[in-house]
Amino acid sequence: MKQFFLTMVMACCLPMMAAVHQVSYTADDETIFKNPERGFTEELGGETMLSNTKNHVIQPEASWFFSNSGDRASQTVVVVMYYLGNYRSQDLSEQILQGFSEDMQILRNKGFKCVLRFAYDWNSKNDATVEWTTRHITQLKPYLAANADVIYVLEAGFVGQWGEWYYSSHHGNETQQLTANRRTILEALLDAVPEDRFLLVRYPLIKIQYLGDENVLTATQAFTNTARAKLGHHNDAFLNNWGNDGTYGRDGDGPDDDPVLRQYIAGETLYVPNGGETNVESSSRAKSVYTDAPDEMSAYHWSFCGSEYSEAVTNRWRSSGIYDELNRKMGYRYQLVNAQFPVSALAGENVAVSITLKNVGYAPLYNARPVYLVLKNSNSEHRFLLNTDPRRWQPNGALTTISETITMPDDIAEGTYGLYLYMPDAYASLADDPRYAVRFANTGVWEAATGMNSLQTNLVIGEYTGVGQTALDQRANSKKIENGQLLIVRPDGTRYTATGLIVPAGR
Repeated sequence: MKQFFLTMVMACCLPMMAAVHQVSYTADDETIFKNPERGFTEELGGETMLSNTKNHVIQPEASWFFSNSGDRASQTVVVVMYYLGNYRSQDLSEQILQGFSEDMQILRNKGFKCVLRFAYDWNSKNDATVEWTTRHITQLKPYLAANADVIYVLEAGFVGQWGEWYYSSHHGNETQQLTANRRTILEALLDAVPEDRFLLVRYPLIKIQYLGDENVLTATQAFTNTARAKLGHHNDAFLNNWGNDGTYGRDGDGPDDDPVLRQYIAGETLYVPNGGETNVESSSRAKSVYTDAPDEMSAYHWSFCGSEYSEAVTNRWRSSGIYDELNRKMGYRYQLVNAQFPVSALAGENVAVSITLKNVGYAPLYNARPVYLVLKNSNSEHRFLLNTDPRRWQPNGALTTISETITMPDDIAEGTYGLYLYMPDAYASLADDPRYAVRFANTGVWEAATGMNSLQTNLVIGEYTGVGQTALDQRANSKKIENGQLLIVRPDGTRYTATGLIVPAGR
């Protein structure tokens, strides 16, 4: 009898395998859809020289531009250019600053963000002095902060024709060298850019010279409020000759196309954004290079690119089908692979969840964003913030597994809950807008009305499946926490956990 009793105690105390759902997901490698902060762009602003009476860039075009048709059916980012040539030697007016704020509100209303740039002229190198440039940046600083939610990235701008830091009448002409004036402007911009946004420079040499070394940004250094972590890159001569028109050149001190600088950009852009446009206007040149775009965007982690200029290339992308490939993979494209969840749980109970996902896009997601596991049904919703950073979900097919233990709320109602993965915008102003939530590239998961991705399984709250537990006597049980562990206590004093029977003391 004693041996029998010991055997029963040992059997009851062995860990149990809790019932779990094993879920596999079907990848969607074809559908082109919207996702925030990535993809093809179009430019607003064109050749508009702002004035007190013409103080908007977006507003005049908003009525037709943001229609849900054509390319804009899959776009979420626009390039917005503000030309300030009328203010080269005076303060920006209240009308200009107010017009900027109203333009940003239009983006908010339409579900878009912008690649933002300020410059003084598009058809000459006539920019402003360093004193007036830094004064304008100081004026803009609070307006950038107030509208950071709809600014994807800020391009350095201000210097030279188009704000591209090349042709300039005040800051060194036809040079990439970081002159004293350019350094002062860059420092003013780093101070003005919102803490959680990136500042993109036109040439890698600008960042290298500013920092004083060619060390590539590391994972440890990334996403900190330092110049090394905040300075990203843009390339407005994608695929052109001579190292993309000097993008990868040493400005007379080395090769036009330096493989060291290419490798620098490849490493950097795992943690800072890269994008721009192609300026190849020769049809023969376009024919020879347009097929390079997928490999180049993948290698240098492009997250945005102009959809129009230059049409010699972009039209070839469209006619060949490459455009659709780029449209799917530019930036991030997340796919659920598989997951494991418990079948049931109790209020107050710790449960283990595991989700494996893949980023098949060319780039990571760069701006901070929360990731929630959501339990919801028709009566209630519960969100659990997961301890994962989607900015570190690496691209080009890399896998990421999120494994966590979460605690059910003590007051969660019994019932069946659907499970969802939810990645809203980090800003409260946009967090409840499903247009700014991240959609996963799987079949049957996207819930457009809420911006959530269904994990295609349910969790039942209130049904205990431990040793000796039945639905009939469940109602007679009580629950308590002892030594940090949830216990189910039957009327006879026998205690249960999710790992098995606990024998009462003294037996």
